[in-house]
Amino acid sequence: MPSSPMSAPPSTLVGRDRELGVLHEQFVAALAGEGRLVLVGGEAGIGKTALVETLGREAEAQGALVLTGRCYDLTQTPPYGPWIGLFGQYLRADRRPSPPPVFAQRGTLGPVASKAALFREVSDFFTAAAAERPLMLVLEDLHWADPDSLDLLRNLAHDLAGQAILLVATYRADELTRYNPLHALLPLLVWEAGATRLDVRRLDAHDVHALVTARYRLPAPDSARLGAYLARRTDGNPLFLGELLRTLAEEQVLRSSDAGDVLADLRDVRIPLLLRQVIDGRLARLGAAAHSLLAVAAVIGQEVPLDLWAEVSGAEEETLAEALERAKEARLLEEWAEGNRTHFVHALIREALYEGMLPSRRRRLHRTVGETLAARSDPDADAVAHHFQVAGDERAFPWLIQAGDRAQHAYAYVAAGDRFEAALAILELGDTTIGERAWLLWRLGRLRRFSDPLKAISHFDEAMEFARQASDQILIGNSLLDHGMLLHQLGHGRLGIRDMEAGVATLRILTSADQLRLRHMPALLEVADKLAAEATSANCC
Repeated sequence: MPSSPMSAPPSTLVGRDRELGVLHEQFVAALAGEGRLVLVGGEAGIGKTALVETLGREAEAQGALVLTGRCYDLTQTPPYGPWIGLFGQYLRADRRPSPPPVFAQRGTLGPVASKAALFREVSDFFTAAAAERPLMLVLEDLHWADPDSLDLLRNLAHDLAGQAILLVATYRADELTRYNPLHALLPLLVWEAGATRLDVRRLDAHDVHALVTARYRLPAPDSARLGAYLARRTDGNPLFLGELLRTLAEEQVLRSSDAGDVLADLRDVRIPLLLRQVIDGRLARLGAAAHSLLAVAAVIGQEVPLDLWAEVSGAEEETLAEALERAKEARLLEEWAEGNRTHFVHALIREALYEGMLPSRRRRLHRTVGETLAARSDPDADAVAHHFQVAGDERAFPWLIQAGDRAQHAYAYVAAGDRFEAALAILELGDTTIGERAWLLWRLGRLRRFSDPLKAISHFDEAMEFARQASDQILIGNSLLDHGMLLHQLGHGRLGIRDMEAGVATLRILTSADQLRLRHMPALLEVADKLAAEATSANCC
């Protein structure tokens, strides 16, 4: 039986001469020791990754080391998440420099002495590595990056000059609202580091027709008919186009024969207009059991550890292996070389599965994933907190605090503040003590006092109010001190001195029980007094 013409994805790009030319030019400059930063933007599915992967193959062919880190939505990326992934690809060889200690353990972030030290170690590492071999560093889907990863990108971009490094970052332009931290960073990267912005546009009708004629041996009338059909249905989006072609092939509307390719009557095929409908059609052909298992995978995340997938789904090993194999054949999933995890081919595929579930089922699965991760020997606090949060489960609270502590100890103050804000929202909904809320508000004030002083003052005000209700003299004294110092910093000298004096007076008359409690204050109440300048830079973008 003749094979399907869509048994493999396209091996060449069409309509991308301009974009490939820009990328090639930047890579040649990097090879010559003139480090470059390229920002590749465009809508979802427009082909940003395909462009970068094409350049990556060229770079590897010319002896460059290509390292990629990715960001994912529907999950809370931990501090420096894409950089952790990028360094995870770095395999130490005899002549390669050792990675920075903070990124030396694959898949996790090591101890951070300070943010400045982390940035310096990363910069020194890439300088040493590029001296041995040209580097191409890729950060994918940067619109989902955590602020601390963006800070590291900005710092590294300043150090590219004079080095054989090409740094490429991709992002969805349609996701960049003014509230997204990348929105403000992009012009700064162009201004400060001379970054090149490359906007990837949709394919026009001529490009779509060129793709059809390059890939299929169709008579001219059929080639024109297929090209016009694809251009009309996909609006030039390459991902939509590829998925639609696969659907046509699977339904034998577009098939191979000994004499060449054959195109049937397109009017007889009910082809969906949106990508989600295309994916739903392919999922339906996998069968209900495989579809259900893939939905579980979509809740787990973009990357899916096979042992976690099996535990959450309750599926037998053979059943899961069969579902994975069928999903791979359908180009929905790909398996890592290590054989212990899989990932969705494209984020949009996962989104279609995720959003296609009933909200009640999503919440149940998130709760199960959270419980499963929490029971493990070394759980990731961010991941556990995220799943409990989405499930509407109050057990997210201690995990958010733990994740915030970890971020704060890594000098990732913005991420820490975000985790504590989320924890505070849970406290406001649940039946909690006034004291818990007061201490959390105080911690938030401490974290926000450099990046958002007015918000920090509001947090200190609320903390004092609840502390007085709870008769917590330690917290009243600390809140008065911080409130006064911040007022003084903002130019309200008299008011600031008044509050600071009141805070000192409160702490001087602590009871013996409070003094003992102060000496044994748990780590939850530790504060980040040092490196204020770094706290400012953590939110500058």
